[in-house]
Amino acid sequence: MHQRLARRVRQLTGTGFLAGVLLIALGLVGQSGTTALGLGLVAVGALAFSFRHHFAGVVSHPAADAYLRSIPPAPLLAGAIVLWFVGASAGELQTLGGVLGLLALLNHLLRPVYGLVYRVLGRVFG
Repeated sequence: MHQRLARRVRQLTGTGFLAGVLLIALGLVGQSGTTALGLGLVAVGALAFSFRHHFAGVVSHPAADAYLRSIPPAPLLAGAIVLWFVGASAGELQTLGGVLGLLALLNHLLRPVYGLVYRVLGRVFG
C-alpha cells in the first residue's frame, strides 16, 4: 500500500481510538455531554493541533510516528461528538466512545482492503 495512504489510515485509526477512550473516560467519571464540555474539548484539541509539528520525528518508526501524530486531533473529534450529542448522559458518552473505538478498530482491520482497492485503481487509471 502506498506509504502516505497507510500513514493516513493509521492516523485516522489512532485519532478515532483515542477520542473513543476519552469519551469513555469522561463517561466513567460521571460527566454528561454539555456544550461547555464540547467547547472545552475542541479548544484543547485546537491548541494541541496547533503544536502537532512538534510530534514529528520524535520516534523513528513510521507506524509509531503516525499513531503519535494522531494524539492532537483526538480531543477535536471527541469535542465534535459531544457537541453533536449535547445532553447525552454519562452512559451515553461511554456508548459513543465505545462505538467510536469499534469504528477505529474496523478501520484498522480494513487496511488490507484499502491497499487492494488502491492497487486496483492504480492499475485501472494509472
